[in-house]
Amino acid sequence: MKNLISVLATLSCLLQLSPAYAEKKQEKLKDIENRVATEKARQHELKEKADKLERDMKGLKSDLIETTQSVQKQERSLQEIESKLAELEIQKKSLDDNLDKQRKSLSGLIIALERIRRLPPETLVARPGAPLETAQAATVMRSILPEINKRAEDLRTDLQTLSDLQSNLNEQKQNIENKAKKLKSEKDKMDRLVAERSDALKETKSRFNSKSLEIANLTKEAKDLRDLIKKLEKKNRTETRTATNSRSEKYNNGPVLGTGRLPVSGIIKTRYGETDDIGAISKGLVFSTRAGSVVVAPLGGIVRYAGDFRNYGQIVLIEHKNKFHSLVAGLGKVDTFVGQRVDAGEPIGSLSGESGRLYYELRYQGDPVNPSQKFSKLD
Repeated sequence: MKNLISVLATLSCLLQLSPAYAEKKQEKLKDIENRVATEKARQHELKEKADKLERDMKGLKSDLIETTQSVQKQERSLQEIESKLAELEIQKKSLDDNLDKQRKSLSGLIIALERIRRLPPETLVARPGAPLETAQAATVMRSILPEINKRAEDLRTDLQTLSDLQSNLNEQKQNIENKAKKLKSEKDKMDRLVAERSDALKETKSRFNSKSLEIANLTKEAKDLRDLIKKLEKKNRTETRTATNSRSEKYNNGPVLGTGRLPVSGIIKTRYGETDDIGAISKGLVFSTRAGSVVVAPLGGIVRYAGDFRNYGQIVLIEHKNKFHSLVAGLGKVDTFVGQRVDAGEPIGSLSGESGRLYYELRYQGDPVNPSQKFSKLD
């Protein structure tokens, strides 16, 4: 038996040393080397493509953020003009009402005086008690003439004020028309850039779409927003990331926070800690702005949720580094997707054409905190 094994081992060694076997092994090795070279070339090509996409995205994001800033500036300016116009309309109505009262009062006095003026002097003298009544009438006339003159002067002043007010109204309406045109132009440019961004990230978005069902299930299971954040964080920690998607998905230290920017241009109606419309203590900020206003990422981060959630309506939840999250709620349109990296000031959606209300919360480890921690404008 030992001899047989020895013979077989000898035959195997001889076979391996044969030219045919060596050639076959060399071909196999060469094939492996070719495949490795092809894979390296493919990876190099993918890396170059990814690097180019990243460079293009940086330029695109820069243009997009700059254009969005211009849009928000126009929205803010337009809102101020519209507020001023509303105040002017109220003043005009009040002035119109006052003028109407003055006209009626003055008209009654003028009619009474005109009747007295038309009476012949001899008629007044011939009447019983005429001298006394005539003297009394003269005294009354002397006392009310200054009042009539004052009312007439007030009327002239108010009419001039009304004329100036109407001119101001017309000017503000023209301003609104001009600003609206400029705003539309800037929004059209922004929409084109958003479309370009969407096209550039189409492949990235398709990878994240496969997780939509998983996130939808998490949403159903979540008791509240804090619970949703906790579940999303657990999912992100346990999720295995491959080298091909690490560039767009892996958080590492997270995108830079950037300079904190309020999510929408408008007036803060309710601040953190104040009593809101329903008598509850506000855990965030309530903004009043123009319907259809653009909404931006307040800080740099990664979108972890985008869609409907409970009574918040359409929301976008952005994860920032150091365990902070931004909740932006009340959107009419969402222009971002789960997994997208966004910079501070980058558009993520817009309000509906009917709503001018937006809600924002800053959360730390899932709990609401005062946004002034990240936004110096709120101090």
